[in-house]
Amino acid sequence: MHTKPMRRFIVAVVFLGSLTFAQEGFISSYHPYPSAKKIALRNCINNATGFVCPHGRVLVRRTAQGEQIVNLDLFGRRYPIRFATMPSFVSSVWQADLNLDRKADMIIKLNWGGNGIIADGNLTVFALSSTSGYKLTTINTITFDPNALIYLRGKPTILHTALVGVTFPSSKKFAERNHNYWVFHPLEIRGARLSKNQAATWVQYTYIPSHRAARLTKTQKSTALRLEPIQFFETMK
Repeated sequence: MHTKPMRRFIVAVVFLGSLTFAQEGFISSYHPYPSAKKIALRNCINNATGFVCPHGRVLVRRTAQGEQIVNLDLFGRRYPIRFATMPSFVSSVWQADLNLDRKADMIIKLNWGGNGIIADGNLTVFALSSTSGYKLTTINTITFDPNALIYLRGKPTILHTALVGVTFPSSKKFAERNHNYWVFHPLEIRGARLSKNQAATWVQYTYIPSHRAARLTKTQKSTALRLEPIQFFETMK
């Protein structure tokens, strides 16, 4: 029988283990640039009306029909966040100077909900400061967390994350095989816009963490992307 101190120790280990897993997530476990410097973020506080940040708010309410209404309030100016089909809920909001102009930018993550890996499928809105206010750009990604914001070659960058399956044809040694890969596209933050001008890194999704780029032929990649196309940006309503 375990003593009380031992039981408390086991409970603590289980709790800390689950907390670490929740913090790490898929991006950290399969990060293509594990040693890259992360962009410092501030968490915004969730309250009854939405999220409160040091320099702005995200207002969230629901209509009688259950429709989610989201507005970004920055320095007294309101920016509606609308899509043809709205995600289920706003899960996280962060603030940082993403484009290095000494003005606060915002990140709003809206989850679709669900089970398994797709439970973190989301639309992530970036409100980037400009000379005339803020420009909102949205990426459609399978998962997003602060590990996706890095300095790549000294430039602030967002890692767009997709999950793609590749089928290898049968050969003399192997029967037909299917593998899944995390596909990371670096999106450089340039002023108030995101620039997709760098090649993606493919990392095989295995049962253990890996940061090694997969060696796939151009034909394998193009076939996989043709069957499972990646949607980078989402048009706002």
